[in-house]
Amino acid sequence: MSLQTQLELFLPTYNRKQCLAHTLAQLTAPESPVRNCRITILNNASTDGTKELLQKYAARFANINVIHHSKNIGGNANIVRCFELATAPFMWVVCDDDSFDWKHWHEIEKALLSDQYDILLTHKHFLKGTSDIAKIIRQLTFLPAGIYRTRYITAGVLINMFNNIPNLLPHMALICEIINKKGIIFVPEGEIIAQTGIEIASPLKGVDQKTYTPQSAREMFWVVGFFNSLQLLQDEKLRTYVKNNLGRHGFFGYLMGAFRLNYTRYGSSQINVRLMINNMNLWQRFQFFWVRVFLQIINFFRKKNNF
Repeated sequence: MSLQTQLELFLPTYNRKQCLAHTLAQLTAPESPVRNCRITILNNASTDGTKELLQKYAARFANINVIHHSKNIGGNANIVRCFELATAPFMWVVCDDDSFDWKHWHEIEKALLSDQYDILLTHKHFLKGTSDIAKIIRQLTFLPAGIYRTRYITAGVLINMFNNIPNLLPHMALICEIINKKGIIFVPEGEIIAQTGIEIASPLKGVDQKTYTPQSAREMFWVVGFFNSLQLLQDEKLRTYVKNNLGRHGFFGYLMGAFRLNYTRYGSSQINVRLMINNMNLWQRFQFFWVRVFLQIINFFRKKNNF
């Protein structure tokens, strides 16, 4: 058993040639512990020279496989394709703007080769020193934060992933499946992803939105998509616990922070917000009501003072 046979990497990309070049240079550098693993790059019909860059890497490294889509299928559909194509026992989807710190990789590799775990965390920004399941689930919304055992990627999970694209987090279907099946999660002492914008990609990036019909996808806001995705957890008590323990100030604080930082997006997500409210208990609905009131007041004064 070796890392090269146990782990494969996937990298979905679209029109970020400069960022991609930086990420690929790190993955293939002599000090990279994954440089000999199979790396599949899914180019989502980029038009900025990405194709030519990838052709050079594919010619130089035999373990790099490049798939060029003839049409842009949307960012999150491209992500689902990564999971669909996985064949190694474990897979890791990285982003085209990631930076890596390999100092703690030995922890990950030892845990992976022990064959004891189903999810291995590579990033812990939201854990804040804990191993709480709610914060782990929140952390895993960041796509490269988890290495996953691929035997959980069944036909049903893939269908759920495609169905969850409008919620912006298709891989939540796999996360919830592993948790539903009592999978074991490894939380390392260190972390591998050194820096990132932690950006939730738009499912419509590069797609002609005039011909893209689902209103829910056009209007979706990531925090609403996250709460909708939690319905894939079968344990109702666990769902409630996750909602109430996402951050330092609980459900109210999490919603407040998320919507405060994205108030313009919040304003265009009314249909999906109502869907989220249907999945709240009475106390959560009360808290959410005051979040909305407060944000409407903020919006009023912002418009009044033109800032």
